[in-house]
Amino acid sequence: MPGFRWGNQPVKRCHNVEQEGMMRDAAKHDPEANDPEARLALALFRSSLLMDLGEFGRAARIAPSQLAVYERGERPAPREVLERAAAAAGFPVHLLDPMLWMIRSFRAARRGRSRADRVFADAMASELIVLVRQAADLVLEPLSRDRPAPLRPPQAGDRAEAADLWALLEPCSAAERRMLVEELDEYRSWALCERVAAESRERRTRDPRQALELAELALLIAEHAPGEPDWHSRLRGYALAHVSAAHRACGDLARAEEALSRARELWDAGAAGDPGLLDETALE
Repeated sequence: MPGFRWGNQPVKRCHNVEQEGMMRDAAKHDPEANDPEARLALALFRSSLLMDLGEFGRAARIAPSQLAVYERGERPAPREVLERAAAAAGFPVHLLDPMLWMIRSFRAARRGRSRADRVFADAMASELIVLVRQAADLVLEPLSRDRPAPLRPPQAGDRAEAADLWALLEPCSAAERRMLVEELDEYRSWALCERVAAESRERRTRDPRQALELAELALLIAEHAPGEPDWHSRLRGYALAHVSAAHRACGDLARAEEALSRARELWDAGAAGDPGLLDETALE
């Protein structure tokens, strides 16, 4: 039949080699190409070990040239590659999917323009921090199981770090702040409790409700803060005194008196463990 060709005839390609090259180049410069979440995860795993491509490739049993291709986004990373990279970095493989989902959700929300999108993205970032910390805890648990960390006495120098921590907490929502305190050890310091209590004091007149939210956050930090029993009692009494003052600013005198009574009990019970860092006038 005219125009009919049997098998084994060359099939005309839908685009030429030059077009293929252009497509590959476009993918290199497209941040959305070839599974960007996997690319970020690979880079995170490698960076966590401070390794170059060759070192990490050997540790994860991935050819360094292939690893470079995946990180540049020229080709999507297979699941097996991600699992090898996670294992090499000491990241629990069973947390890989939640990590990828959170990265994907965070990136999607960050591309949004509305305030709701940005709030969602901030929440995802907070949850991702917690997820990574949980993974780190699983990795480090065997190393620290038999070596409990000694309790370090509170020092005035702790206040410098508290200022940095508050700078991270301040833009978060109330729920995000509480989640970070409940999940991450670094947000459980006496100095951060003191700093948050000071922020509560500053807001009593102009925004009593926010002052109460911050005072309750300070109390949450105090309840989770490490320390000897006497010091722990002293710190809780200090924070609870700020809760009392915030209730008073909100016009709830009954709760204010109840909280102040309990604050004085805790403060007095911890007198023996106070190194003189907290201002007693908070209980007046």
